Amino acid sequence: MEKIEIEIFADEIITPLDFNHKKRNYLIIGILFVPANNKNVLLKKLINQRCLFSKNKTWFWEHDDCPFKQECKKEWHDLNNTEIHHEDIRKARASKSLIDISKRWLKFLISNNKDELKLVNFNILYIDLDVLSIENFGTEKEHENIYNKFFRTAIDYGIKTFFIDYNQVVVKKVFHDDGSMRHHSYFPYLNLHKLADKMGEKIKIEDINIKFLDSNHKTYLGTHEAFYNESQLIQFIDLILGTSTQNILYLSNDKIKKEVAMIIRPLISRMLKNPKNKNSSYHYYNKQKISIFPKHPIKKTEIYNETLNGDFSKEYLKDQYHTDKELEMPDKNQELLATFFSS
Repeated sequence: MEKIEIEIFADEIITPLDFNHKKRNYLIIGILFVPANNKNVLLKKLINQRCLFSKNKTWFWEHDDCPFKQECKKEWHDLNNTEIHHEDIRKARASKSLIDISKRWLKFLISNNKDELKLVNFNILYIDLDVLSIENFGTEKEHENIYNKFFRTAIDYGIKTFFIDYNQVVVKKVFHDDGSMRHHSYFPYLNLHKLADKMGEKIKIEDINIKFLDSNHKTYLGTHEAFYNESQLIQFIDLILGTSTQNILYLSNDKIKKEVAMIIRPLISRMLKNPKNKNSSYHYYNKQKISIFPKHPIKKTEIYNETLNGDFSKEYLKDQYHTDKELEMPDKNQELLATFFSS
């Protein structure tokens, strides 16, 4: 294959969080890779899931444009025009629209995989800060410095794995959910420049300036409506990242959060247990990846090699990226058993 153009959409979760008397201290990066020739198809499938009116299968941003506007009330339409944000999926605050559309998006992800379509390519990287030697990343803004390095790593791995068959990969634009990294001294402008320098001629980053977007598409109503589509894809990776993390780290005991996360659980479980299974019916191989870093404390992986002049150089053991992690969120049967034995 000759050439492919892609856009990248990124989001992150930063802990520590405490739940069930257990500390989670992770920095988690989610990257969605969208080929330009698939972008409109992916967007159409996601956006149409917003229409919850049984007679219609097509979403219209304006209620007046809907062919069923006489039957579909404007207030229903406005509710379905909500931001899909995993943090808001909880019993105390989630609307029915948010819950239903989130479920639809995840079911689309699973069915897309089952149909062997390559519309959804993502890489999720969990950096275990308790195992990582954080002092190696400076004395100020350690989390941001770590994020800089591993953000490049997550992009680099995804491009070289998911698009390995192409002679050239052109990254048209990188979008990132708005947040603290916007204000980092070099993340928005220099991070991709550093990545581009090491990638070689086969991979080209066309725009090295990261574009920060509000994930709520309604922010751009009447101003920058071109960002409506990009915001949908930020919301999509936020949902994938959030529900994956709910399964893996069990950050919430909320009933609704667990219910939504259960949809993606079969995929996440298989990706961790057998990441190289080319024959899985979920067809995630070489298009979706979850990994954890590091496998061992960095200090225990240091190797000192003597050079020809008698000096020593420090290297690290390879294969520190791993998937050796049980899902901490219990499945429904485990919850039933726990309730039975505690009663």
